[in-house]
Amino acid sequence: MLNFTPEEKKVILFLLIISFCGITLNNLAKRNYRIKKLFSPQMRLARIDLNKISLEELIRTRCLPVKTSQRIIAYRLQHGDFSSLEVLKEVKGIGDRRYEELKEIFFVE
Repeated sequence: MLNFTPEEKKVILFLLIISFCGITLNNLAKRNYRIKKLFSPQMRLARIDLNKISLEELIRTRCLPVKTSQRIIAYRLQHGDFSSLEVLKEVKGIGDRRYEELKEIFFVE
């Protein structure tokens, strides 16, 4: 029915292997943050002062979910300005892993 030459069979096998590798890497990148950084590095041009950013601006950065952004602003309103960036860990939804990501984006004066 399908009579392929040996060269055509090699090309088809090569394309199938490449497709399988691409699908596998894509799924791994979606599941593992470290691999995701390798394939889609984010360019950071400037850091943001956490004490001066508004809720709308924080949401627009798209580095945090909306609920976490709201919690950060609420924490700042209740407790005053952040004295250091490590105080950010006291906000619900920000653990050590997320803090490591955020300390590259935000700073506190």
